[in-house]
Amino acid sequence: MSISTHPEPSAGTVLVSAKPSRLAGWLWPLGVFGLALLPRLFDIAAKPFWLDEVLTLQRASLKPAALVLDSFENHHLPSFFLMLSPLTHLAHPQFWLRLPSAVFGSVAVVMVFLIASRVGGRLAGVLAALILGLSPITVAYSQEARSYTLVMTLILVALYGVLLLAQDLAAAGRGFRAAKAGWLCFVLGTAAAVDVLGDGLPWLLAANLIFVALLPFAPARRGLMRNVLLADLVVVVVTAPFYALLLHFQYQSVTSAMQWIPPLDAGRIWYNFGSVYFMHVADWVSFKLLDSHLVPGLTRTIDVLLLLMLGAAAWGLRARPPMLIVLGVAFLFLPCLFLLISLHQPILLPRYLLWSTAPFASLVGVGAAVLLKDRPARAACFAVAGAAALLLVNLAPYYNAETKPRWDVAARMLAAEVNKGDVVYLSDSWAVPVLQLYMPHSAQSFVLGDATGNLADAEKAISQGKRVWVVYGHAGQTTATARAFFARVHALGMPSLVQAAGSQITIALYDPASSLAICTALGVQKGVCSYSNNHLS
Repeated sequence: MSISTHPEPSAGTVLVSAKPSRLAGWLWPLGVFGLALLPRLFDIAAKPFWLDEVLTLQRASLKPAALVLDSFENHHLPSFFLMLSPLTHLAHPQFWLRLPSAVFGSVAVVMVFLIASRVGGRLAGVLAALILGLSPITVAYSQEARSYTLVMTLILVALYGVLLLAQDLAAAGRGFRAAKAGWLCFVLGTAAAVDVLGDGLPWLLAANLIFVALLPFAPARRGLMRNVLLADLVVVVVTAPFYALLLHFQYQSVTSAMQWIPPLDAGRIWYNFGSVYFMHVADWVSFKLLDSHLVPGLTRTIDVLLLLMLGAAAWGLRARPPMLIVLGVAFLFLPCLFLLISLHQPILLPRYLLWSTAPFASLVGVGAAVLLKDRPARAACFAVAGAAALLLVNLAPYYNAETKPRWDVAARMLAAEVNKGDVVYLSDSWAVPVLQLYMPHSAQSFVLGDATGNLADAEKAISQGKRVWVVYGHAGQTTATARAFFARVHALGMPSLVQAAGSQITIALYDPASSLAICTALGVQKGVCSYSNNHLS
């Protein structure tokens, strides 16, 4: 079999043989799903939970009524956590709570295959599926016990519906029955996405912008706008009650809740776009791109190829403006919207841009098909094989990269080394629930019983002759650095022991007894020892 590069506008896909069976039409999506699932299941439980995932586990473990109340009180919709609730009773939560995200992430790849195939043929669909399927950030969020890949998949169902409507604007402007599949996909996908996470709300805005941009090409403009408004009304009716509850329980404004997001600058823009669209492996706790690649310059090469394919897609679809409008607006809306908002209030984060990777991948796949048009089938096979090889090599470092802090290692170290009476000073008090998850229950009472995020308490403990364990590391996202933190704890003296739990967590022991021994050996007066030893060398 070979992959044809020529699309069939009516069917949206290019047939592999002259008379394929109905089963062959299903084999392609199933094959794409199976192949997309492999990199998402590989080492899915290897990395520890970070704060957001621990909160998922805690909430999903509550009884249904308490779960729903806790969700609304913390400004989250409860649907995803209710879905995970039965899985919390199984062993190995790092596997089971992440498994749904892996499945939804794989379905998202299938949806991209269908969308790109419908616009540019099967070759476009295969290449688009490869790009999304092997994108480090989409794999990472497919191994995250959060709802982002579920929302992404639901939005792609809605986007597929919009694409169906754009391909037959005459039917879209008539009654709903004339374009039933398109309207059902749009309404159900949008409503479901918005009922899972507020990240779905920008999609509703983007979709309406797409419909407005399609009006000049619609034979029945009034009919199309009437149907759009009716579809919007259904979505609002289905979703408004849940958002009314969110507002009822809201204790702070959305702006206040976003204060932790770093200010916008060139580095932050590249971190977001480089990780979301350009295949860079990211550490999303410290807002950094990780440049440890097997082949130097490989990611930059992929960046150039992606931009080339994107330009080819714009050129190739110039004669089909409805298709360009649907995919172009779906891709550009989120980054443009959040860039503008971030000029006033920083909001740009990879997870808020995630679903826009799908239309981006679809455009790149279409662009590649445009460049390979009228070339032998052999060229298409080489293109697919080459793209798969490049993207696999680029993805490989993600699995070994420390994209989540090793609080599991830190918990074991503290449980083994902290004695009763010691004080633990945490740079991030939100680390406590993460440490509780990984620390033996028998050790929690004396390790975390006197854990504090207060420097004054640590200084008081030192003055009383107690040992203080200073743990630098972050459970959630931050731009703070270890150097800045330890510069503030100089009053504790010189640490007698410094250890690392992975690359993001430092554990330092400040022991007055060790300081006294050093001071005595050097002939320093005992009275100033505990406060002067930081100047000793």
